[in-house]
Amino acid sequence: MGDKESKIKVLVIGLDGATWDLITPWVKEGKLPAFKNLMDNGVYGNLKSTIPPWTVPAWNCMLTGKNPGRLGVFSFITQREPGSYEFRPYFFINKPKKNTIVDILSKYGKTVCSINIPTTHYAYEINGCMVAGWLYHPSKPLTYPKELKSELDDITNGYEIDVEKSRFIHGEGTHIENTEKFLKDLYRITEKRAKATEYLLDKYDWDFSFVVFTGTDRIQHELWEDEKEIKRYYQYIDKIIAKLLDKIGNDVILILVSDHGFGPNSRVFNINEWLIEKELLKLKNLNIRTKMRRILGKLHLWNLGKYIFPASFRGHIGGKMQTINFEEANIDWNRTKAYTLPSGVGEIFINLKGREPDGIIEPGEEYEKLRDWIIKELKKLSVFDEKESIKVFKREEIYFGEYVNRAPDLIIQVNNNICGINTRIGYGSIFSDGKGGNHRINGIFLAYGPDIKKGWKIKDAEIVDIAPTILHIMRVPIPKDMDGRVLREIFKENSELAKRRIIYQETVDERDRIRKSIKELKALRGE
Repeated sequence: MGDKESKIKVLVIGLDGATWDLITPWVKEGKLPAFKNLMDNGVYGNLKSTIPPWTVPAWNCMLTGKNPGRLGVFSFITQREPGSYEFRPYFFINKPKKNTIVDILSKYGKTVCSINIPTTHYAYEINGCMVAGWLYHPSKPLTYPKELKSELDDITNGYEIDVEKSRFIHGEGTHIENTEKFLKDLYRITEKRAKATEYLLDKYDWDFSFVVFTGTDRIQHELWEDEKEIKRYYQYIDKIIAKLLDKIGNDVILILVSDHGFGPNSRVFNINEWLIEKELLKLKNLNIRTKMRRILGKLHLWNLGKYIFPASFRGHIGGKMQTINFEEANIDWNRTKAYTLPSGVGEIFINLKGREPDGIIEPGEEYEKLRDWIIKELKKLSVFDEKESIKVFKREEIYFGEYVNRAPDLIIQVNNNICGINTRIGYGSIFSDGKGGNHRINGIFLAYGPDIKKGWKIKDAEIVDIAPTILHIMRVPIPKDMDGRVLREIFKENSELAKRRIIYQETVDERDRIRKSIKELKALRGE
């Protein structure tokens, strides 16, 4: 192997929630010169996210090259505890394995910088450096090495992880009390992230670096209707990308990715109201405030009531809906056929006998008939163009692997028909108006650098394809249990990357199974 081949480098820049729906028209307007340069001289296109398209499991799948069925991570943060109605953080139920591209490359002796990846809940030892991301556990180390934290504090005047005061409510909409403060915090934290990244790229003789900027997601959730402010932030990101591009030089492959796309959050599906209406979810009782909210909602008077009812009355019934809590909602499990997560984003679980503590639906034919009926009823909710009809999937249609039995039984995909999922009860109506922005299935992919085609648009790229593609570029064998493929079409024809054979490796589990089989065979032979 030549010296040039052995020194290949890859820098991945993650832009949480970035979408071509915004970037492309602004590039045409001449507002994003760095993006234009990369698009004109690289490969770009949509990157299909997970279903549902949320931070978790999307980043998990990108980093491992595996679908949620292999990871046991299906929804945002919380997962159903097997054999119960309780929901806990996924990393308490399935202890995450260190099998990401960061871990694999580190084990192969590559120097790695991992910066602010959202699913890095704490920093641990790798061959390089690590800075935990947005979902950081405060009792754990923020950086590896530990002393790196003080260095970043010095460089950035106090390193910060995310916009602390912003509340990310993905269903009915987001709520910020002070837009000016939110924007000030957003730009300050983005600047600190950029400074920290530049410092680490200079400090380490790295082979692979991965940094995530979450501000694109934050501003789109909060201010989707304010195109001027979102464009201004993208222009700020554009300048950061240009600066990083100048820093890394011409011998590094740059990859831009987002975990999902974005769109308006104008039509929110109140999933528990629908489950109640269809007599799938049964409640033993409702308090007087919730009953009043539901009556007003059914009469389409809730929004009007906020203006015509006396303040004392509005205060009595409550200005905000309460997120459903299984204990407080007093669910009648002996009559409930289906339910969702308390903070769900489109999942429906069947109350199945033998799986749930008080399951009432028999496995087999009754289970399948109920799933089919729910899908049929959900599709009746489509009121827009048939192309935007409500999409519902059975778990086995989109997931596979050892943890599929822990997945929701049905999964609703957000789009322009159902823009958001709200689990709160009290509206009395199936749909309500939302605000801000919300996730979509298509994120962004862009590759630029040596041996990458120029001005070429890719099709059919998926989020699980990122990890195997990076491993191929870095000349590291790809674990056989990765579900993604190498995006070989992004490489120039007749280039070394295009011609080189894709090499796979057996996983640890496979090696153990093979060793066990050999041992058993020898025992049968009396060896």
